[in-house]
Amino acid sequence: MARIPENFVQDLLARTDLVELIDARVPLKKTGRNYSACCPFHQEKTPSFTVAPDKQFYYCFGCGASGNAAGFLMEYEHLNFPEAVKQLADRAGMEVPESRPETTADRQKKDRLQSLYDLLSRAEKFYVQQLRQAPERQKAVNYLKNRGLSGEIAKQFAIGFAPPGYDNLINGLSLTETSLEQAVTGGLLVRREDNNRTYDKFRDRIIFPIRDSRGRTIGFGGRVLGDGKPKYLNSPETPVFHKGQELYGLWEWRQSRDRSDRLYVVEGYMDVIALTQHGVPNVVATLGTATTEDHARKLFRQVNEVILCFDGDKAGVRAAWRALESLLPALDDGKQVRFLFLPDGEDPDTLVRQQGPEALRALTDKADALSTYLFRHLSEGLDLETVDGRVRLARLALPYLDKPAGPVYRALLTEELSRLTRLDKESLIQLKPAPAAPRPTPSTSSPAGNAYDYGHGYEDFGSPPPPTEDDPGIPYPEDFAFADGGNNGSSNNFTADNRNRIRPNPRQNGGRKGPLTLAERLVLVLLDYPSLVEQHPLPDNIEQLPLPHIDLLTQVAGLCRQNHSAAALLGALMALEQGETLSRLLKASLKPPMEEEMATRLWLDALSQLEVTRLEAALTEVEQAGMPDPAHWQALHKALAEARQHARKPFD
Repeated sequence: MARIPENFVQDLLARTDLVELIDARVPLKKTGRNYSACCPFHQEKTPSFTVAPDKQFYYCFGCGASGNAAGFLMEYEHLNFPEAVKQLADRAGMEVPESRPETTADRQKKDRLQSLYDLLSRAEKFYVQQLRQAPERQKAVNYLKNRGLSGEIAKQFAIGFAPPGYDNLINGLSLTETSLEQAVTGGLLVRREDNNRTYDKFRDRIIFPIRDSRGRTIGFGGRVLGDGKPKYLNSPETPVFHKGQELYGLWEWRQSRDRSDRLYVVEGYMDVIALTQHGVPNVVATLGTATTEDHARKLFRQVNEVILCFDGDKAGVRAAWRALESLLPALDDGKQVRFLFLPDGEDPDTLVRQQGPEALRALTDKADALSTYLFRHLSEGLDLETVDGRVRLARLALPYLDKPAGPVYRALLTEELSRLTRLDKESLIQLKPAPAAPRPTPSTSSPAGNAYDYGHGYEDFGSPPPPTEDDPGIPYPEDFAFADGGNNGSSNNFTADNRNRIRPNPRQNGGRKGPLTLAERLVLVLLDYPSLVEQHPLPDNIEQLPLPHIDLLTQVAGLCRQNHSAAALLGALMALEQGETLSRLLKASLKPPMEEEMATRLWLDALSQLEVTRLEAALTEVEQAGMPDPAHWQALHKALAEARQHARKPFD
């Protein structure tokens, strides 16, 4: 049956900010990690409608309504699925491809992208391991110590080390011919044109992983340790990494407990890391490019106030003006941009390290509003006491008056220009140039002007060693409790319809309460880390085990292999006839996710326990059949004994 290609829908959901989409229709208020409002789907006085920006889904604790961006539009605007996709595509400036069945080429493309994400994740772990174990690690550790950064902050940002040499990554990841080509595509390796050989792109450098808005590693930055050039090296443009769209540190800030409605934008990795360590976590950096309109829209989806930090020299002023031109089209009413120019010889890191975060906040209080900087820059060198000077300012400023998205902002800019030029507003409006033809979207791969970064550093630097065989493991969160046995109170009374939603009534007395089952908790883990099921697959035939909700776990595991976007995965889950169970899980998933290391340990422990249960069931089946084959019976007994020896309950 013809349908919209799945890879297009996933890409569209990845480009859609659910908070922005819903906030345009239902005003949202930030409450902790999430956003809330009175539910648009039922009458209520106390807000119970929650939007989770990290997972890109919504849930109502009152009526049970839930879904992703497509589901919200279908429900709120009474659209069918193709209509909702069309509206999202128009909003994102994308064209919906002609509906057709998913082809082999589509699946291959999706698989290639997922393989690339997996390879980049493996590379990140390799670089982190090298900072702990490589023979040449000491100079990297010393550099980081001298910069004053702690081991804790290094772990938070997954800082790593690429040792000297041309094949460390190739050998460390045991790359095959196929994965070598993927590594070239992903910017990890370089292929020489003269002999077609590949070598490591990052060598003798401190490594900074770059993550996208979903926490996936998409690229790297490297700071050279010796006298090599360039001083800073970024991943090239790849199928998953576009410098003009990404912001370093945004994922890490969203995972923090900071609830600021302000983001600082600085010019380098080390500034972000150092400021975060010194109590200013609401900071991001562009990635060797000028600030783009895509950056601006992404920033304003997170906060209402953006503080741009620049050097006070000529290069900093040029960068600030380019940023202003990029930000104006994204500047809506209620949003604020300020320009902070640092004193000579200062950068954000040294300022905060030497004088504390209060010094940065004091400078922030004196930072220029966008309108102030706009007119000051344009009037530089002009004598506004003369007619000629005011005419010149009017001619320079008029093209900028209609650029902001917000109508109130446009009106106030016109009013300010009227004050400066002594021309009435009506005259200025008449003098505005005719609208220009729409410009093509700026290329995200175009080279930018000067990119700045200042290295900094690792007091008390040290990382915990890898777990040993007798490691008791990471303790699980206190609320991570499981039900010991089955509970069949879950009802399959939900029938999926084309609105891609679930709506059990959470106020019904018949709803199941109490701790989640093992299978439900594992589903919860997969909602945060869907790639676990590929890295560590479920045991064979576990869907036949007599465990509650095991069928849901196997269904979700299958979906995880297809949908690695949280929004796409949740959309697929909602088509399962597990309404009440999924409702419980969606509510539970609104809590902050556990750390990946803890989630991986829990998943592996659960797999070992499931393997014990599977072998016990197989042995029982053989014994109940009567006259079992002795060799088969002994093999099962031996396998069960070994499994029990190595198993550790994930909820002990």
